[in-house]
Amino acid sequence: MQQDRTEETASETKRLFSSSTALIIGRLATAVFGWAGSVIIARTLSPDDWGRYSFVFALLGITSVITDLGVGRVVLARLNSEDPDEIAGISGSFIALRTTLGFLGYGIAVGYAWLTGLAPLVVLAAALAGSTVVLATPANALFVLYQSRLRLTYVAVWDIIGQIIQFLGILAVATWHPSLLWFILPAILREVVVIIARAVGVPGLFAPGARPSRRHLTRYWGEMLREAIPISIGFALLTLLERIDMLMLERLGTYEAVGLYAVGYKFSDLLALVVSALAIPYTTVLIKAWPNRTEEFRERVYQSIAVAALLGGLAVVVFWPAARGVVTLLYGDQFAPAATAAALLVTASALSGLLYVVVSALIAARKLRVFPWIAAAGLLLNIGLNALLIPEWSILGAATATLTTQVIMLVSMLLLLQFTLGIPGVAPWGLLLRQCAVAAIVAVSATSLHAAGEWSWLVVSLLAGGAHLVISMGVDKQVRALVLAPLRKGSD
Repeated sequence: MQQDRTEETASETKRLFSSSTALIIGRLATAVFGWAGSVIIARTLSPDDWGRYSFVFALLGITSVITDLGVGRVVLARLNSEDPDEIAGISGSFIALRTTLGFLGYGIAVGYAWLTGLAPLVVLAAALAGSTVVLATPANALFVLYQSRLRLTYVAVWDIIGQIIQFLGILAVATWHPSLLWFILPAILREVVVIIARAVGVPGLFAPGARPSRRHLTRYWGEMLREAIPISIGFALLTLLERIDMLMLERLGTYEAVGLYAVGYKFSDLLALVVSALAIPYTTVLIKAWPNRTEEFRERVYQSIAVAALLGGLAVVVFWPAARGVVTLLYGDQFAPAATAAALLVTASALSGLLYVVVSALIAARKLRVFPWIAAAGLLLNIGLNALLIPEWSILGAATATLTTQVIMLVSMLLLLQFTLGIPGVAPWGLLLRQCAVAAIVAVSATSLHAAGEWSWLVVSLLAGGAHLVISMGVDKQVRALVLAPLRKGSD
């Protein structure tokens, strides 16, 4: 029995590592192509039209408050059932629910644009771009099916292919018909490719009797929604917390300010994509470990937080000295004022990545009653800070509000993790304090060195990244093990 359990754990660890690696590589690749596409669009459109384009997709991003509802995290546990009929029923009902929520999110986004009296061009852009929500929502439901089996390499490959197709579409539009509405079409094409690829691969995940069924499409909706209520409310508020600054900037500032701020979000979203790729497979493993294998649960939590801290700290120390140079290189001198805000948003994204790992652990342990209250308090704090700081400091004020809120949210969620799970050492305060201190010291030193004017931003960033890795491994054996383990496997 013990040997079987050891072999199962080893196999699970192998799938966890391969899934995490594939997702991180896939997210990095798609982010790079998405980034390149945004550079072309920003350089082609006028500052106002780029601001409108960015605002529309930020508005659609907020619709995940409706289209997600945290149902996928509830379904994960049910998809590991030993009953094929239950798997078939729950997966089919889940896909139908997410599709319905996608249409609802589309209606809310377009309704907001129309009812708030936005310009007709913006309303039309929201109506056209909203089709990406209709396609992406069932595609995300299919993603959860792959996640439940830790079979994410296929997903990562097709995500890259879809992003490449979108990039080529952006190039074509920039060459033949460069306008706001035409630049939305490649995003739609990408979602079409992704949903078709995921749908084609689903039958290979399950035995014939366990494949998604259309017999009872609405049967599990009430059950899923009731169980997901705390997650739904918490994640809805968390999503609003992270994106409300764009809406407030549009109301309190200008579309040009929104466009500058959107450039900062392009960099922070890259880091968010990488860390979310880490949290996805770890959530599956944590769900399986709770509540019978608490020691394994604690180790997995510690491991995932260590990886998120290392990646987040590395991004911060590399980006701060390079912020102005990278922004002007990619987007042009007219976007140079976005550099400091971008650096603040990258720092906030590093903390947000840690926050999502902690939330994943709480989801796995089903300890989320307090989570919505913390998220609500964070949202109110962020709204208040934005209302206070945006009129005074514009995009710098919005970025400062976001960073401040993320610090408070992370501390609050770590306290919740520590006091609700009852597992000694499950919240690694020492690890986080050491990693934050290392990142802060290296980032300040590197930024000061570049500001002295004797070193280029590229050289300083590379030196900062190397110094951060070396010092991080020196102060934390867990981080050292994470960095050296792949190298040891390669040598074996």
